[in-house]
Amino acid sequence: MNSAIVSKPLTAADRGRLEILCRECTDFFELVEGQPGGTETAAEILGPLPSNVTSGAKSMFGLERGNELIGAVELLAGFPLPNEWYVGLLFLRPDARGAGAGTIVWENLRKRMKTKGAVAARLIVQKQNPEARRFWERQGFAVEKDIVAKVGKLESQAWQLHLPSKRLPIKPLQRTGLRPAA
Repeated sequence: MNSAIVSKPLTAADRGRLEILCRECTDFFELVEGQPGGTETAAEILGPLPSNVTSGAKSMFGLERGNELIGAVELLAGFPLPNEWYVGLLFLRPDARGAGAGTIVWENLRKRMKTKGAVAARLIVQKQNPEARRFWERQGFAVEKDIVAKVGKLESQAWQLHLPSKRLPIKPLQRTGLRPAA
């Protein structure tokens, strides 16, 4: 990668940029939600937690390289248990995939979670997205159980993955690693 990835909080003011990113990532949203990314997707990402999620504090971050929004991350601190974190989304524009950006982003998230007291992390991966499962397993996650997940318009078989505290230790960031916004 030519330059560092910068993580910045996403707010309602970023909705237009997020809509563009969601359209650029339509392949991802069609795969996991059964619908193209765009205006509705961006509104849902920036919106409140679903009514069935009764705990946790949601944080949304945009991932920028230069002045370009290349990805987004949704984290839920304190879900499903007080010291656990849930990765709701991590998606990158197609041209940012496969070059180590996801690993760099994850290492920064791991560090953030650890410094905030996380003892474990969880996420789900739909079975139609085995590439994502391989990515998360390389990061130390393991399949905890099979579930059925409804995401967007699509109900599908999924894996719930878990990263226990023994695997949450902070690894050193690469020189070109993610850094927080100044």
